[in-house]
Amino acid sequence: MKKVALKKLGIWLLAIGLLAVHILFRSTAHAAPVDTWKQFYSQDGRCSISFPVQPTLVQQSLKVADGQTLTYDIYLAPFEEKGVFMLLVATYPQTLAGGHEIAGLEGLLKGLVGHNAENKLVFANLVDYAGKPAMNFLVQSLSNYFRGHALMSGNKLFLIAMEGRKAELDEKTFNRFLESFNLSK
Repeated sequence: MKKVALKKLGIWLLAIGLLAVHILFRSTAHAAPVDTWKQFYSQDGRCSISFPVQPTLVQQSLKVADGQTLTYDIYLAPFEEKGVFMLLVATYPQTLAGGHEIAGLEGLLKGLVGHNAENKLVFANLVDYAGKPAMNFLVQSLSNYFRGHALMSGNKLFLIAMEGRKAELDEKTFNRFLESFNLSK
């Protein structure tokens, strides 16, 4: 029970942190054209993904129950003044046991939707990514969207997302971003 409570606390704090970073980062967003995309590797080397420009890294760690720490790295890159690309790599103190991965993904989604009363879940599909559970989803408010794909691998949560003005949601560009993501062995 303590692990589940720790996981839920971490997910809620993560959702709040994402929103805060987004608000701070969007005010300064400017980007180069899409054809400049380059592959980028996370600091821990656990994954790679292509961004349109060099991403900015925001790192945070939170002390949770029993002196354990939840850490996360958020890589952010603007997209043609239309939105922001994000890769979040959250590292939990322990690996989630079989079956709890899906609960973690659902908790993340619930936190994103519940953070703002205007947010509505348009769709959420549980999918498989390289044998691991993943959640493909779209959350919209009156004017903005948050298009994402989240997966659990061991003690890590990976969130690949694109956020921007609702009228400028571009599935083709999001899919290019998502398909460039690779987990390292």
